[in-house]
Amino acid sequence: MNNKLKQICATLDSPLSEVLEKLNVSSNDGLPGGICLVVDHEGVLKGTITDGDVRRAFLNNKSFDLEAKDVMREDPIAFDEDYSYQEILDQLPQELTKRNRASNKFLGKLILVDSQRKPVKILNYHQLWEQRVATHRHVVVIGLGYVGLTLALVLADEGFMVTGVDIDEKRVNTLNSGESYVHEIGLHEMLREQIHKNFRATTEMPEGGDVFIISVGTPVKKDATGKTVLINDYLRDASELIGQHIKPGNLVILRSTVPIGTSRDFVAPIIERESGLKAGRDFHLSFAPERTAEGKAIQELRELPQLIGGINTDSVEATVALFRELTSMIVRVESLEAAEMAKLVNNTFRDVVFSYANHIAQIASHFNIDVVATINAANKGYPRDKVPLPSPGVGGPCLTKDPYIFASVAEKLEFDTTLFEHGRRINESMHEFVAASVIEQLEKSGKDPKEANILVCGLAFKGHPETGDIRNSTALDILELLRGRVKSISGHDPVATHEELREFNVEPVDLPTGFENKDAVLFLNNHRSYTKLDVYEMVRAMNEKPLVYDGWHLFRHQEILHAAPCTYMGISFTHSSI
Repeated sequence: MNNKLKQICATLDSPLSEVLEKLNVSSNDGLPGGICLVVDHEGVLKGTITDGDVRRAFLNNKSFDLEAKDVMREDPIAFDEDYSYQEILDQLPQELTKRNRASNKFLGKLILVDSQRKPVKILNYHQLWEQRVATHRHVVVIGLGYVGLTLALVLADEGFMVTGVDIDEKRVNTLNSGESYVHEIGLHEMLREQIHKNFRATTEMPEGGDVFIISVGTPVKKDATGKTVLINDYLRDASELIGQHIKPGNLVILRSTVPIGTSRDFVAPIIERESGLKAGRDFHLSFAPERTAEGKAIQELRELPQLIGGINTDSVEATVALFRELTSMIVRVESLEAAEMAKLVNNTFRDVVFSYANHIAQIASHFNIDVVATINAANKGYPRDKVPLPSPGVGGPCLTKDPYIFASVAEKLEFDTTLFEHGRRINESMHEFVAASVIEQLEKSGKDPKEANILVCGLAFKGHPETGDIRNSTALDILELLRGRVKSISGHDPVATHEELREFNVEPVDLPTGFENKDAVLFLNNHRSYTKLDVYEMVRAMNEKPLVYDGWHLFRHQEILHAAPCTYMGISFTHSSI
């Protein structure tokens, strides 16, 4: 028996005065008030005493000269400490029937005992039911990046009380003023509606949290040997913070993308160490991956199936109770590890498939073949396995990271080089493929690249659905490869602000004036606004013999070439009217 629990335990021959002292132990010590456990001299549970039991004993005996055994209720309801909450709920009716108690109306607390029937913990009965009724819960979202903020506000919009926690004070102040630093359709309006109503942001962990959702960043890097290393600092800090505030019956949901085994082998031990609680027994733990696409996250949070794996069935069902308020389709998997793997499967598969398209684009370039037209021809009317179209590379915070996370798991299992790594290398090789092709074509057009002014259009990592997120952007990587090889580089993005472009050391311009005095323009994402440009005006505003690199097949090359003597470059072919 732990020392805390001894504070509310009396022996069979303890005087009533001592019992009264036990009943008045402060709940500030993490102990339930209003109950005294009666044990024998070996610490085995024999009975319980409440304030009501004391009153009844006094009325019956008209004396306070009583001992604990005279006041206690014998044979209290107690369950094995290894029982899950669901097992307790399932067995409780039988225990009540044994004691001729037809209802649990007056049941306030349940006792957990070890194999020798010595008390180890007391549960509040209502904690067992909290997991079934989710909307009254206080949800704490740790990490207010793109994933955390969108989820926090959608939960708030569904009626949950949500506190968002982030270490970035600037972010917190921005949100509390009703402004969002994330571009997402409908998010600004939702924030203004929910701020100081169901949602607030803070740099401190709030009191009274019931559900803790970890949505911090999990970046990767290469160590000195070239192995992929996950940077766990944010995840460790979040887990320690939760461990310092978690209470029995609470729920922890990991949403950050991690290697298989992280929830069980990394997060759970930290929370257990900090809290003294046991995952799966004292608190719920699950992995419920984020699966939304930037640009339509609010819609997809409500429409996409939510995949959930837990440390046990109780943890899964507690998480289901939360997410079923958002989406009608819940997919339960067998374990934490299965859920972690499913997240990696989705994104890594997409990256590998895109790498196939980019690989054949590189091959097609040697024959000056329009690979987009070729793939469309191959797909047309063919009922199986549509081949995706190539791009200047595959960017974004997920697809650039998740294959390496999956590969790190394979490395620990002593696999040789994986398909995940190979696909990622092909996609990353597109950056130099594009940059080198542009430099080579400038030289063929009679221009000195060192004197060339370049405009890069589409700095966000994707244009459709639109986003202003420049992190891990293909365009940014290509721009950096061109920096120093050309005279100047300017940038334009339809969504990202001038201030955001400058944060990445890019000089912003507006269109169409940005085309003036440029020797080359590169379109590196597929934002729809670019398809509405007047290509004749664009080409004629540029310097003589300009180069237009169309990385997303946005324009008809014939129109570009008719505008003025120039060169049009697609992802795998070049046409010139010079």
